[in-house]
Amino acid sequence: MKGPIALGLVCCGLGLVVGCRTPPPESRLADGDPRPERLLTALRIAGDAVPALRARARVEIRAPDLKIRRPQRLAVARPDRLRVEIVGLFGQLAAILVADNGIYQLYESGQRELKEGLVSSSLLWRVARVDLEPRDAVDLLLGSPRPEPGLQILGALRQGSGGIRFDRVDAQGRVRERYAFDEQGRLTETERVNGLGEVLWRARFGAYRAVARDAGPDSEFAFEMELDFPRVDGRAKLNFQQVDLVASLPDETFKLALPGRKNDPSGTEGR
Repeated sequence: MKGPIALGLVCCGLGLVVGCRTPPPESRLADGDPRPERLLTALRIAGDAVPALRARARVEIRAPDLKIRRPQRLAVARPDRLRVEIVGLFGQLAAILVADNGIYQLYESGQRELKEGLVSSSLLWRVARVDLEPRDAVDLLLGSPRPEPGLQILGALRQGSGGIRFDRVDAQGRVRERYAFDEQGRLTETERVNGLGEVLWRARFGAYRAVARDAGPDSEFAFEMELDFPRVDGRAKLNFQQVDLVASLPDETFKLALPGRKNDPSGTEGR
């Protein structure tokens, strides 16, 4: 498989405007209103309750040098274990990327050797045109990005629909995170901002459905996710087709070997 593989997850715009609607009015919440902090607490609890998943999804990647749409099989586990299988045009396995314990392996169909190396912050951009660190990718695929510690809530607004949105700022008053939740308390949008004010990534979540877990009650899971990477003009869109929320995954899921050996990459570890 030539060029960057399509790991993926963001969004393509609709392209057509079919009508204009006035956005619902917003009202500022009083300082100290407990609702934003409760939403963040619920997000952390949801993340703890869903440590791993197996899934099938159709992924669209759009970057300046790559446009691709392919089915993928995914397996992720906190904090940063990742397996992505790319399915080719005729259903064959085209590539597999795994990352675990600071090491990545890349298998591409037709190649006699695995590519291996240390995980870096640019790994997913180099091989997949997804501008995320593996830990952030895992959190987003699980639908519950982790709020950074030490930030303060600022400018909380209640939307006319009943949802709530707010920023979180650092000690210098710089916005580092933004959140929006719907009227049911489900995350609909979040973004991360660096110290220079640049948006690192923006994520949008939708099409929530109840999904059974290995243990405990069902979880609401977003079957549609869109990501923007403004710094590199990249986008991805992920439409889940099947999701299994699990407590853990076997270690072998996140390790590869050459075809014909144990953990043959052409097997079904990530299905």
